[in-house]
Amino acid sequence: MSPAPDPTPAFLSRQVESSRVFFFDDPDSSGFEVKCGGIEHCQPDYRIDRENFPWFLLEFVHGGRGTLALGEQEASLKPGVFFLYGPGMPHHIATDPAKPLVKYFVGFSGSEAAAFLERYDLQPGTISQCLKAEPIRRAFDSLIERGSRNSSYSRPLCTAIVQQLLLMCREDAVDAEGTDTRAFATFSRVKAHIEGHFLELASLESVATACELDAPYICRLFSRFHDESPYQFLTRLRMQHAAVLLLEEGTSVKEVAHATGFPDPFHFSRVFKSIHRVPPSRFRQAIHAKQPR
Repeated sequence: MSPAPDPTPAFLSRQVESSRVFFFDDPDSSGFEVKCGGIEHCQPDYRIDRENFPWFLLEFVHGGRGTLALGEQEASLKPGVFFLYGPGMPHHIATDPAKPLVKYFVGFSGSEAAAFLERYDLQPGTISQCLKAEPIRRAFDSLIERGSRNSSYSRPLCTAIVQQLLLMCREDAVDAEGTDTRAFATFSRVKAHIEGHFLELASLESVATACELDAPYICRLFSRFHDESPYQFLTRLRMQHAAVLLLEEGTSVKEVAHATGFPDPFHFSRVFKSIHRVPPSRFRQAIHAKQPR
């Protein structure tokens, strides 16, 4: 009895522990045609050696380590790194056996796709790093979820999400080598401390004291590696937490202000409005009005 045919397309690697993928079989006349997408948890022996690929392919490293040779370029792969290749471009990808790669990918083609990449200076051979990996991960998860539905809306939705992903990667890109510096390591430490202790930190000075750094130096780090100042970042985290608390039944604005480190509820309301564009009381009313009854 002959074995059942493997439904996995030939362009997908078999050297994976697990994966979630989608692909569209039927041809599409669109000038920006999404072909496939997914996430791969690579095996320790994962290796890709290809001299060509029929489409453009964007890959984004979510976890693990590895190496990449793209054309004549070589780079280390680590979380946050993305790379783009296309027809006629040799590419060689290998995982670190001790830390196997986990990476998202999406393939697309068409004349409009080529024009889109040229318009936003995202040519095959691009290798860079995104500091804001979480929004990109969420966008890839949304892409996979929408593509897997295979509904009449899947393709246009996937096209829109892929264009969004490309623009996000382009906007948030930094020099991959620059993230291996001592300055980036310090920035990452400060950012992680703020994320873990934002309710205890009331000012830039408190951040500087907790991290044993000068406040102006922290500002320079955020200017280099982030799109917000450290105080803006701290304030946004506190107001996001405040928004969550406001949705809890029976919690007053005064109680939320105190819980987020604002003794003065009027000052809290002004700061909340600067982030969410509405006062906290109106925010809660608007959200509760949208809830099903």
